[in-house]
Amino acid sequence: MSLLRSCKHFHPLARLAVSPLAVARLSAVRDFSSRKGGRISETSVFIQTGHKITELPVVVKKVKDVWELYRRMGIDTKVKQPEDQHLQALPKKLSEEEKEIISGFNRCYNSSSIFRLLEPIPSSEVTPQVASQAYKKIVELENTFEARNPNNVGKGRADQPHSFFRSAFIGSFLDIICNSKDPGAILEGLTSVMRDQNSDDQDIYKARLLEALLVCVTDRVVPLQDICKAVHILSVFYPDHKECRLVADKLWFGIIDQSKSMTNEDIVAVFTTLPHLTKSRNMILKMLEEKAAESWQQFKTGDVVEILRVLQELKYDRISQGFMRMLSGWLAVNIHTVTEQEMLAIVYSFLQLEYMDTALVSALEKIIKKKGCQIMEFDLISTICSYCLAMRIRSPTILEGVGQYFIEHHQSLTVPQVTAIAGIFGHLDFHPANGFKFWELLELVLDLKFSQFPPVDIINLLVSFIYIEKFPINFTNKLFNPFFLDRLHSQSEDLVAISRQQLKLYDTTMKLECRGYEGPFLPKDTNHRMINTDSRIMRTVNKLLDPMADVVGDISRLGKSVVLSSLPLHPLYIVDLMVYPTHAASLLRFGFLTNNSNNVAVLVLTPEHYDRTGEHLVGSQAMRVRQLTIMGFKVMCVNMQMANKLMMHPKKLREYLQKLYTDACNTKK
Repeated sequence: MSLLRSCKHFHPLARLAVSPLAVARLSAVRDFSSRKGGRISETSVFIQTGHKITELPVVVKKVKDVWELYRRMGIDTKVKQPEDQHLQALPKKLSEEEKEIISGFNRCYNSSSIFRLLEPIPSSEVTPQVASQAYKKIVELENTFEARNPNNVGKGRADQPHSFFRSAFIGSFLDIICNSKDPGAILEGLTSVMRDQNSDDQDIYKARLLEALLVCVTDRVVPLQDICKAVHILSVFYPDHKECRLVADKLWFGIIDQSKSMTNEDIVAVFTTLPHLTKSRNMILKMLEEKAAESWQQFKTGDVVEILRVLQELKYDRISQGFMRMLSGWLAVNIHTVTEQEMLAIVYSFLQLEYMDTALVSALEKIIKKKGCQIMEFDLISTICSYCLAMRIRSPTILEGVGQYFIEHHQSLTVPQVTAIAGIFGHLDFHPANGFKFWELLELVLDLKFSQFPPVDIINLLVSFIYIEKFPINFTNKLFNPFFLDRLHSQSEDLVAISRQQLKLYDTTMKLECRGYEGPFLPKDTNHRMINTDSRIMRTVNKLLDPMADVVGDISRLGKSVVLSSLPLHPLYIVDLMVYPTHAASLLRFGFLTNNSNNVAVLVLTPEHYDRTGEHLVGSQAMRVRQLTIMGFKVMCVNMQMANKLMMHPKKLREYLQKLYTDACNTKK
């Protein structure tokens, strides 16, 4: 009979779920509850969503009477089932008598007073809501007493924890709650039993309440919002987090079953359950994406913020680009209704999700244009800067607005905000408007708050200024001060390594480009050290060897990953492919203070070396090209994506490389 119930249940569910959805197999039914006479069994199904097949748990209610069988088979009966009559008799709201009893619980100061209050009332007259509230109050009072008196827990009285008297009362409460089919009372009972640390039979109580919940879900008497609440409760129901997720997964069919009638509030509520699901998460996420796409224009700002918050927690689930475009499109349409705090949450979420599209960039530009210096949420501006830096958005509208904002509000900004705002210009190779005023105020702020910056942040910030030829020579003494170096070496080991490498880059770039720089001139590394290289660049260089040999006429004139002499071991000072004037010259070392005029430095540039448009180099690469030119090298920049596209067309690849090589050789210094 239970197998018939399961098959009957999945007939409408297969139509409601995300297409294409196929129920592939029912496994052997096994008892869910270990108690005799349990009302629930468990089976599993294989469900196909697109190309993905997932095995999901299914709760199966045991059918024991003819009324239930008739209802499952769709046979109409004139006489109502006893359970239907009971459900119709359930009050939709609390009666005055219930309210009076529940308010009496609030006047009780210990569990025994609750027992005395309920003792005169026949158990048949105690409603599910009263029973659930009584259990909740008992647990609250006991936990509060034990928290205040950890060494003074009384024993011996009948109403004390672990006593038979208390267990009998709690057992009667659970009988009323579990037989009621009242979702609100069952959820309240689940919450209470989870916090009940004084019952010897807590595991049995949990199993009974969970069984009652699953029965109600299979009978479709639990509203979708309550199912979502149940998922949240079950996510912390057991000490073992894995067990919590396995149990929460059993409610997936209740969500899918009600998907046709979902409102926007329901969609958001179901979204919040996704982090607590495992096997069923992908299927429910696909269903939510489809439902949200149908009614995205009716979403409120709070709905979008909550959806984005949840998506950040789904680290290992792929969210469709179409759904993300829908969210950015909603922002573009409703940008005028979003507050600064809400906008901060939205931008931060997109930053964490590492998502960017044209509509989102346009929305950010509108914010800067419309409000600009009137924005009072400083974190919003700094987060926009962090987002633009991470996504390499070199928007003149945004960057000019940010520069003016700093001029107006520099006195009110915190150290992290200054770091985010001031660093974006160098990293994106953009000179702020009203630059003289900007750099003057920035120097003042850095001088006043220098000691407040973490060493690694201030070093990276000063190096970013050098990217756009703004040399912070006045801060050299502060950087190489013994007290600052002590702070630098008090960081974690990885931050110390980064700080030391960037400090050497600062010293080298200042020596190469700043005429007034007089040192310190840090010594070269004497110990053997490895440096991380981009494997994509290495593969591309290997593929370019033969085409470049055809261009220059001799493969022996080519050298891979050439480390420049008299310079620190830094990725910026490694030439991906060097073209030497002769084979004999390839045996020599070139770099600082050598004659490099006959060498061509070939740089393979990845997409991350450009801004999002692919037209401008980021600050570090722009400085790399500039410094190689200063040292006398002819620089040839190869776009890695373009080169890889032309690999299938050797003739076009050689023509592309020949043009770049000719242009590099003809460049006048």
